[in-house]
This record gives sequence, structure tokens and C-alpha cells, in this order.
Amino acid sequence: MILCLLAITCLLPVVPAAGENGATLNFRDVDIQALINYVSEETQTNFIVDPRVRGRVTLVSGRPVSRAELYDIFLSVLRVHGFAAVQTDGVIKLVPDAIAKQAEVPTASERSPLQGDEYVTRVISVTHVDAAQLVPILRPLIPQSGHLAASPESNTLVISDTAANVNRLVGIIGRIDQESREDMEVIPLQHAAAAEVARIISTMEGAEGRQRPGSRLQVMADERTNSILLSGDPKRRIPVRAVISHLDIPMEGGNTRVIYLRYAKAEDVAEVLRGLAASMEAAGGGAAGAGRGGSIHVQAHESTNAVVISAPPDVIRDMRAVIQQLDVRRAQVLVEAIIAEVSTERARELGVQWGIGSERDGVGIINFGSSGSGLYQLTRGF
Repeated sequence: MILCLLAITCLLPVVPAAGENGATLNFRDVDIQALINYVSEETQTNFIVDPRVRGRVTLVSGRPVSRAELYDIFLSVLRVHGFAAVQTDGVIKLVPDAIAKQAEVPTASERSPLQGDEYVTRVISVTHVDAAQLVPILRPLIPQSGHLAASPESNTLVISDTAANVNRLVGIIGRIDQESREDMEVIPLQHAAAAEVARIISTMEGAEGRQRPGSRLQVMADERTNSILLSGDPKRRIPVRAVISHLDIPMEGGNTRVIYLRYAKAEDVAEVLRGLAASMEAAGGGAAGAGRGGSIHVQAHESTNAVVISAPPDVIRDMRAVIQQLDVRRAQVLVEAIIAEVSTERARELGVQWGIGSERDGVGIINFGSSGSGLYQLTRGF
């Protein structure tokens, strides 16, 4: 009889000792259902247990643990034994981790990354590299029960695994997804305007970037030197160089620009530009036309207050910069005027009298009067 009681006692789980600071866990080779029941009561959590969740577990803590710590430890125990906790509709499903990725798992995000061994799904955007290239790098870091896939259209990664492992992978992806550090390439232009060429290349790259998001180029224009600056994947630069060479050709009919002025006079500005053109030709030994792609002509159109320039693109760019500095608002003086109508009819009737004297006695100097009395006689009685 005593031996039977001892045998039964050995089979029963040891109830954790509760204290003010938490409970000290002491589960030794107990049925996992007993652990689930205990965690449910302590954390007030509802569990739906898959029939395939079964087995025996051992859980021993050397110090008291709080309820929050108890739940995290419980998730770790499930993970070790091949099970996962999936939260849906206010309850938590305990299922084999092989089918956890097919369940309705919570979706984590950058603002709400979630923590611990809870099973989650997260969509990670990749900016500077091709998302598909990251799949073989990250695959060994995800267990068979997890899920990893790349979406080429949006250049994103979809990962399903425990929140702790997903957060670890996010950190790894952030270190890989860095802007390319290749040397910047400078392409000088001879005929085309750098700003216009950069705009065309950027438009092309924007359209292709939606198809290949991980291989975009950085295109910038340096108007001072009329050059294009390229950085990014060296393989992607090759077709871009070809496009730039096709765009950087001289215009058959020359380049003509009409620049409208706001403050300066067109004739004055045209005179300055003609002097500038003459100095350019003199500096080039009289061969500016051949050396810079064409002759320089500047005309003023007074009726529209505009300057017409026919010259190579680089010369037009230089002259436009000069015009911007000349066409500025001048200092102005405010003049106020009053327009009044003066009539002599009343003057003929009353007369006009000029006088000089003190406040007490006055002496008339000139008296322009009418046939009647003067102003002095009319106002004498007042």
C-alpha cells in the first residue's frame, strides 16, 4: 500500500511554490497539458490546444518569476518541443510549429515589432538591394517551420517565425541593405545641358526601377561644369553611358533661347552679352565657333523686353547666369503726388490780395481785385 502511494506521488507534478514576488517553477517530467493548465490559470489566458500538442516537459526555475516572465518561458518551452503559440481573436492556439505559418498569425511592423517566442509575420521593405538576393543569405537563419519569401514587384521580404527571430533578421537586413559605396563617376558633356540630360536619365531609371527596385542608380547634374554624376551598380552604368553619348551631340540648327527680362532693359543687357561674346571669341583665338560648337549671336527685342541668344549650350548657360545677375530689381524712390483742379472763376469774383505785415497792422502790396471790394474790405468787420 505504501509503495503504491509513493509511485502515485512520483507521477504527480510538483505544484510551484507561490510567493509575493512570483512563483518558483518546479515541473519535472510532467505532461505538457498540466503546464498549459497552470499557465492558463496564472496568466488568465485562454488556450485552444491542438490534439497533436502532447508530450512530457521539464521546467525548473531557480528564482521566482512574474506572470509576464512565466508566459515568455512557456512560449520558449513550446518552441523547444516543436510547438508554437498563434494568437487569433483574443485566444491563443497551441499548434505544431510545422503548421503555425499557415495559421492566422499576427502581423508585426516597425512600429509594433512584438517580442518573445510568439509566432508572427512581418513584411520588410528593402531599398538599396534586390530582395531576392537576400533569400539565400537569410534562409539558413530560419528553421524549417518558418517561412521566407521575396516579392520582386514591391522589393519586399515576407518572414514568418517567432518575433524574436524576426527581429534578429530585421537587424541583419538593415546592415545589408545599405546604399552602394562605389566610386562616383563624372561624365563631362560637350553639347547637351547637364540638367536636361539628368532629368531624362532619372525618368528612365524611375520606370526601370519599378521593375528592378534593387538596382537603381543615383544621377545628379553639376551645372557649373556641365557634367553628369553617376553612382550605383557598375553594370547598370553601362547602358546609361550609352544613352548619355547619344544625347550629347551638337544640334544641327544651333541652339537658340529667348530670355525675358523683368527689370533690366533688353538693349542694355544685350550690349553686355555682346561684349562677353567678343571676349569669349578673343580668348579662343577667334575660333570660338569651331571650338564651342557654333557662333554666338545676341539680339534685343525691345517690344517684349527679351534677349535672343543663338550659341552653343555651354555658352547659353553662361550667359543665362550673367542675365540672372543683371536682371535684378533696382533701388526705387517713392513719389507721392496730388492732382487738383484750379479754377480762376472765384479769383475774378473775390480777387486776390497779397499782403505783408504784423498781426495787428497789415500793408497791402498787390491787390488783384474784381469790380467789387477786395478781400481785405470784405473781411474787415470780422
